[in-house]
Amino acid sequence: MNTASEQSPAPLVSVIIPVYNRAGTIQRAVASVLAQTYRRIEVIVVDDGSTDSTVKQLESYGNRIRLIRQMNSGPGKARNVGIRATTGEIICFLDSDDAWLPEKLEHQVRLLERTSAHGVQCCVCNARMIAADGSEKTSFAIAGLSPEASQGVWTNPGEVLLTRFLFFNQTVAVRRGLLNQVGLFNENFRLLEDYDLALRLALTGPWAYIAEPLVIWHGGVDNSLSRGATEPEVILRTDEILAELQSSPRWSARLPSGLVRRRRKLLQRHLRVQNFCQRAPVWLGRCARFYLRVQKWLYYHQPLCPRMDAYGV
Repeated sequence: MNTASEQSPAPLVSVIIPVYNRAGTIQRAVASVLAQTYRRIEVIVVDDGSTDSTVKQLESYGNRIRLIRQMNSGPGKARNVGIRATTGEIICFLDSDDAWLPEKLEHQVRLLERTSAHGVQCCVCNARMIAADGSEKTSFAIAGLSPEASQGVWTNPGEVLLTRFLFFNQTVAVRRGLLNQVGLFNENFRLLEDYDLALRLALTGPWAYIAEPLVIWHGGVDNSLSRGATEPEVILRTDEILAELQSSPRWSARLPSGLVRRRRKLLQRHLRVQNFCQRAPVWLGRCARFYLRVQKWLYYHQPLCPRMDAYGV
């Protein structure tokens, strides 16, 4: 039997927090990381050119965090700068207006270790999504994920993510080797760069999942990029991401072509309805939006739309 000294040390977890003008929320985010029950961590905060008191607040943490400053270049580049500055085996991300529950990293590291023999290198957990009006849903419920076991292996994340979004950045723990293998965040994107990376990771193999919400997402932040995006912009970027995967020699062979074709068809129909509603009379626009809601409901409830395939461990 191995002695304690002969056992492998717990993996180092690198936590990356990009921040831009979040003086009102950054301390909550950093505090939630420093309060983790899993203690073998390094915290990298990348300030993306803040002009408020964000940097001053971060400097008060001293050597408990590593602060990197750069000119404003967007969240994708900020996260990539953070990734390249880390040394941990497992990489996690937290946005500067959100927070983790204390056991988040401990649960994910343990599950990644337990499922490594299943080919798992990426783990996501559930999240509480608190809107500006105080209403709540969970990220798994929004994405239509309802696993029977509280923790386990998710065997078809690629199929599911090709058909819908899943709240990703704040919930993921991924091994550095896989992240390097698929490539980092697309720095040309300031919208849905997380979805783009999540898709590439999902197409490589199974994920681990934790159904318990271990992340708290706070809606209503004034300078949130996603909050400022219009629905047509989201649709266009989603379609662009799928089109790039289709045309990529590396990824096209991994894509279920039927799923991608149906998702892009739905997106393009959605965009046409949005454009029509901008020109149509109010009553006709309402009818068009109702038609679109019916089409989306039918799309997600048809047998060809994949459900989460998972088993407990």
